Amino acid sequence: MQESISLRAQLGLIAPKRLMSDWQFLVALVAGCLVSIVLTILFDGSGWQDADLLSILSLILWAPVIEELAFRGVVQGWLSGTSLGKRGVAGLSCANLFAALLFTAWHLVYRTHLMAWLVFVPALVFGYFRDRHGSLVPCVILHAAYNVSLLPGWYLP
Repeated sequence: MQESISLRAQLGLIAPKRLMSDWQFLVALVAGCLVSIVLTILFDGSGWQDADLLSILSLILWAPVIEELAFRGVVQGWLSGTSLGKRGVAGLSCANLFAALLFTAWHLVYRTHLMAWLVFVPALVFGYFRDRHGSLVPCVILHAAYNVSLLPGWYLP
């Protein structure tokens, strides 16, 4: 039984405490969404204008859950248990930095334009809140909100 609880905690499959009273989280939520909208408008969208509803729903729902489980849950969660992963650089854990690099590399597999490179910054934000709350919930919320915020830039002239 203890092993099961430990694995859940390592993967971040726990509910965060006082997430909506965390002013840093709320600032990251609002600021990140605004930046996503502006960047997408500046870059004239990213080729999703012709996407069907299922693809858009996947971007908003499934991608955040699956990617956060993989990168912030498995990778960052495992590395956080190592001495190297616990080290900090500029207020961020090495586990977060490595997971963010992998997350960026993953996006570069299927996109090569600047927006793929720019996911490194939100990845650091997601990882910061994974470390701060020990949970994937803030990461999934931020990731989904940032993805939703891309839509206006894709569909506005």
